[in-house]
Amino acid sequence: MRIALKIDVPTSRAATVGVPRLLKLFEEYQVTASFFFSMEYNAQGLGLVEKAVSLLGKRQKPEMTLQEAMLAVADAGHEIGLLGFDAGTWRNQAAFADADWTSHQLALGMETFEQLLGHAPNRFAAPGWQVNAHLLAMEERLEFRYATDVRGKYPFLPSLHNVVSQCPQIPTTLPTLSELLLTDDIEPDKAHEYLYAESRHVLPFGHVYSANAENEGIQHLDFMEKMLVMWKGQEGSLRTLGEIRRELQPEQLPVHQIGWGAVPGRREHLAMQSVKAEA
Repeated sequence: MRIALKIDVPTSRAATVGVPRLLKLFEEYQVTASFFFSMEYNAQGLGLVEKAVSLLGKRQKPEMTLQEAMLAVADAGHEIGLLGFDAGTWRNQAAFADADWTSHQLALGMETFEQLLGHAPNRFAAPGWQVNAHLLAMEERLEFRYATDVRGKYPFLPSLHNVVSQCPQIPTTLPTLSELLLTDDIEPDKAHEYLYAESRHVLPFGHVYSANAENEGIQHLDFMEKMLVMWKGQEGSLRTLGEIRRELQPEQLPVHQIGWGAVPGRREHLAMQSVKAEA
């Protein structure tokens, strides 16, 4: 059983409280993961710490700044990538956005990422699995190593609105914790058992699980620990998305259309790996 861990960091609280707690947990279990940060909550202007304190209250003050969180992730040997500039705005607007909006959002995110970490990102995750054809073209032009923008079953080259990108997509394959908790026929205290059962279904490159540093890093840290124990048992392995990328030969990947579909536990439609494109 091979599981790649994708950690979305979409908010100030996720970055300053959730990330350090996940890093401590991953160190304990000797796990590496791929973290993707939203850049809106940076250390400029109002100030991340003051902003986070106003959101969190005194009882749960930030444990580090965004820049410190990013540096800690990199220093611990985890992968680090971009989750756009403003994850909330991206989720609401990206699917119907034009090239100028998409380019502007991507540029803002990349510039802030470089300011904070000292180099530009080379991997991207679309917040909320919301994409458009302009993004696919930009991911190829920017020579990203890979993107993880959609839900699916195995890596592929994406096609949308007559744009075929040569940037490999590594899709999320498993349901998220928030989806499981909103699914009527799954008892909340059994969510870990359901997810583990789903992850036992064999896929060519293993599974990708997307966690949220605010959910699994704070409210449901115990759930994340249960999953690490279960996935590492019985000769299982946990890895980064980059390790999947190193197994790929992009010129041999199939081209698949991106479509839109619904998943239990979500009201909005998500970008999904769809039918294989004809050669």
